[in-house]
Amino acid sequence: MDKGPPEKYIRTFAGDMETLQKGGTPDLTPLAPRPAEVRQPTDEGGPHPEPKERLVAPAYTPPLPANAPLKTYAGDFSERMKETKASTATILAAEQDRALPSLQAVPPESSHRNILYSIVGAVLLIAGIAGVYVAYTRYRAATEPVVVTENVPAPIFVDEREEISDTGRALLEAIKKSVDRPIAVGAVRLLSIASTTGSETVFSALSVGAPDVLLRNVSAQGSMAGVVQVSGRQSPFFILSVLSYSNTFSGMLSWEQEMSIDLAPLFPAYPTPVLNTPAATTTPSGVPKAATTTTSVAAFVDASIANHDARVYRDTAGRDVLVYGYWNQATLIIARDAAAFTELVGRLATSRAQ
Repeated sequence: MDKGPPEKYIRTFAGDMETLQKGGTPDLTPLAPRPAEVRQPTDEGGPHPEPKERLVAPAYTPPLPANAPLKTYAGDFSERMKETKASTATILAAEQDRALPSLQAVPPESSHRNILYSIVGAVLLIAGIAGVYVAYTRYRAATEPVVVTENVPAPIFVDEREEISDTGRALLEAIKKSVDRPIAVGAVRLLSIASTTGSETVFSALSVGAPDVLLRNVSAQGSMAGVVQVSGRQSPFFILSVLSYSNTFSGMLSWEQEMSIDLAPLFPAYPTPVLNTPAATTTPSGVPKAATTTTSVAAFVDASIANHDARVYRDTAGRDVLVYGYWNQATLIIARDAAAFTELVGRLATSRAQ
């Protein structure tokens, strides 16, 4: 058996290098191809035909896209430093300044403005409370039950009767509440007070400052107080049965200086009208002439109402505030204006004629 080196069938680069290192020359002759092995048939059918190699075209593989570089905070930080040529300390200081919120000084509110707001709020609060009180009192006056009496005689025909109580200031308020309660047009409401003796009149119980000579000559029988509705206006009135015409008329004349003030709660003054200032004129010679205005003085004046002498207190605008006069020498009438006085005179004439 031959124990020589094995025969080489394949020449390799490593073998050629080994031959050169040993000082030899590598055999560059190509190796003879190995003869194909002939397979013997295994069965009676004869040798199988050698299969032909089938070439399959490789599938198309798209090229891989170039991966974009991964962005990191460190990379961005380095690029920013290169662009701005800033140091690390400068960039860190800028980041800290940016992170801190900017604090702006808030100017203090003016104390004067706060005081003004407080005053306005207090005024509005007081006005609201006053409005609620006025609305409530008017509601009470309109819805308060009326005490009706049937046994009190009256010198004229009346449409309604109401009994009131108290004296002095409280009696004044009771009469004002009755005036605020509506009645029919042209109607008259009788007001009477509960009296044990029947000798006191509503007028005497008011204590309005009337002179004693007048009060002493007023008789309860034939006297009355009430509310009359004329021309869409309701107002109080008094019909007084007097014992002496001369004494009572003298007392009324002496009371005129204070009568409008004493009876103002029942016969209040009208709102002051707005007067237009007249323009100045010029004379024919061209000299300006100053404008002149005529101002009336509020006072009592003589008047004739429904063919009866009367005294009328008129304001500066010429409006009737208070009227008094005699239907006859035994009957004194105190009313708001000429329309109310005329209505009462007509009712007195009708009642006496029946």
